[in-house]
Amino acid sequence: MNDLSVEPQKIDEDAQVTGVVQPRLESLLLIEEAIKDRISKIENLKKEMEPHKEMLASYLENDPVYREHNEAAKKATKQKSATKKQLLSVPAGRAIVEKITELKSDLSELEEGLSYYLREFQAATGANEIEGLDGELRQIVYMAKLVRKTQLNK
Repeated sequence: MNDLSVEPQKIDEDAQVTGVVQPRLESLLLIEEAIKDRISKIENLKKEMEPHKEMLASYLENDPVYREHNEAAKKATKQKSATKKQLLSVPAGRAIVEKITELKSDLSELEEGLSYYLREFQAATGANEIEGLDGELRQIVYMAKLVRKTQLNK
C-alpha cells in the first residue's frame, strides 16, 4: 500500500468508528464546531455594533459644521451624477460604456474558466502553485464564505 491509500472503515460491535476514520471524524466535528462558534460570534458582534453606529451617526448629525458640509457634499454629488448622466447619454460616452461592459463580461468568463482549470490542475497534480508565462510563481488560493440559505430570524 502507498501513503495515499486509506484503510477501509472498520466498525466494531459497539458501532464505534475505528482506525483512520476516527481522528478524521473528530477533526471534522471540531472544525464544524469552530465554524458554528465563529458564525455566532460574528452575528453577536454585528448586533453589538449597530447601536454604536447609530450613536456615531447621531453625534455627527448634531454638529452644525458637519451637517453643513454633509449637505454641500450631497449637492455636489447630485451635480456630479447629473453631469455624468449627461456625458454618458452622448454616443461617444455610450460607446465607451458598452465597450467596458463587453470587456467586463469577457474578463468574468476568463476568470471563471481559470478557476475551473486551477481546480482541475490542483486535483490532478496536488500542487498549490503554478508558474505563469511571465515566469512569476503564483499560489492557488481558494476563498470560502457563507451565504444564508434560509431566512431564519427575519
